[in-house]
Amino acid sequence: MRQVIEFFEKLLDTSDWPPRWKCGTWTDFHGWLYIISDLLVWSAYFAIPLIIMRYISKRHDARFYRLYFLFAAFILACGLTHLFDAITFWVPFYRLNALTRFATGILSWLTVMYLIRLLPVAFSLRSSKQLEAEVEQRKRAEEKFRNLLEAAPDSMVIMDDRGTIQLVNAQTEKMFGYDRDLMIGSNVELLMPSRYESLLAMGRSSAGKTEKPGPIVEGLEFFGRRLNGDEFPIEISLSPMKSEDGMLFTAAIRDVSQQKKLEREIREANNSLERKVKMRTAELEVKNRDLEQFAYVASHDLQEPLRTTTSFVDLLRKRYHGQLDKNADQYLDFITASSDRMKVLIHNLLDYSRLGKEKELVPIDCNELLQDVLHDLDRSIRENNATVVSGKLPEVTGYKTELKQLFQNLVSNSMKFRKKDIAPEVSVKAERENGHWVFSFKDNGIGINPAYSEKVFVLFKRLHKREDYEGTGIGLAYCKKIVELHGGKIWVESEPGKGCTFFFTISET
Repeated sequence: MRQVIEFFEKLLDTSDWPPRWKCGTWTDFHGWLYIISDLLVWSAYFAIPLIIMRYISKRHDARFYRLYFLFAAFILACGLTHLFDAITFWVPFYRLNALTRFATGILSWLTVMYLIRLLPVAFSLRSSKQLEAEVEQRKRAEEKFRNLLEAAPDSMVIMDDRGTIQLVNAQTEKMFGYDRDLMIGSNVELLMPSRYESLLAMGRSSAGKTEKPGPIVEGLEFFGRRLNGDEFPIEISLSPMKSEDGMLFTAAIRDVSQQKKLEREIREANNSLERKVKMRTAELEVKNRDLEQFAYVASHDLQEPLRTTTSFVDLLRKRYHGQLDKNADQYLDFITASSDRMKVLIHNLLDYSRLGKEKELVPIDCNELLQDVLHDLDRSIRENNATVVSGKLPEVTGYKTELKQLFQNLVSNSMKFRKKDIAPEVSVKAERENGHWVFSFKDNGIGINPAYSEKVFVLFKRLHKREDYEGTGIGLAYCKKIVELHGGKIWVESEPGKGCTFFFTISET
């Protein structure tokens, strides 16, 4: 430790050694060759750090600053050792030279260790060929981007976050009428006279909140302004794009003039159609009321002459039955039977015209409704040995009397049009479908030819002879009108000999 202290105390003391010229037998040539060589090495070592510092001061994007400074310090230290070697020919600064060499060794190893740390990073750096390939790839990508931009069917405007236009495509020139050079560098206000500030504000706000690619503002409606001053409706979608110069925004602009014109025409056509529908509906309502009134009056007025005819026929039968020939008695029987059928038809026609009149829509539990119908048809069910089964039926809103008549008609028809010597079986179900309840009444009866699947719902339409199956042919017409009163539809699926399935729909609400 004492030697170390003594070393630094005599750091600049030169009395311990003679100058190098006095050591040995130096010739002038040998000595000056040594001195000049050391000075040349020192001057080169001194110039290299200056060049490095100059390079760093010009290249602010240079990487590995610490390595540059370590190299500069290391080279300067190496140069000092050569400078001291030259000076010692006259002034023997051996202690200072030794300290400089020690510092040079420390700097050397610091540089070595830093280089070892940087080797993985250095190996990961791209070569000049790779950089050239990347530059070429970027050029191709930029060219491709420009081609795509030019080929876009919409006007494409790229602007910075202050609204300054950076790039436009050919469609923009065509749409707005401005030359490309005039638009680039101008504010987007040139193309959109209003609300562009709010558009950019929304873009800046949304771009900071989401990392997802794609439009952040989509389908906004503005007005564009052409070179001649005309304003026209446009639709804009805004997408953010990060670049070296900061955040850019790509605006896809679509001229919706034709679309707006079509919308206006469609709106006007719809309004006109709606007015015509209302007028037609009003006319139909008047005609329906007139028709129903006519049916009611006609039916009502027909009853009086029918009663008169029936009364006189009854008198003739009571007074002259058996007194005339057999043909006369048969004619009277025909008139009586026809009068009775006419009475039933008139009564049914009156009931048909009154369907849904002055009634109130109420909630109806279809399970209870079916049980009421089966109770009313109990005698007929027992006589025909019929079986009626049902699944869980819903609650609907409707006209209770009419719906009960609908259920009753369909169950009665299943027993009426039965197969000979086969007990009728009826299955009643309901399923929810597209906001409606679809009811089905399926039987094992004689079935219907599919060719008559529409005709069976026509008023007074009969498919069988009266002597085979009694009735007036109005039952299924009743069913059709009742279903239509509830906003639904009715249809039948059947084959001869395989039974029928009658379907009808009623809205859930």
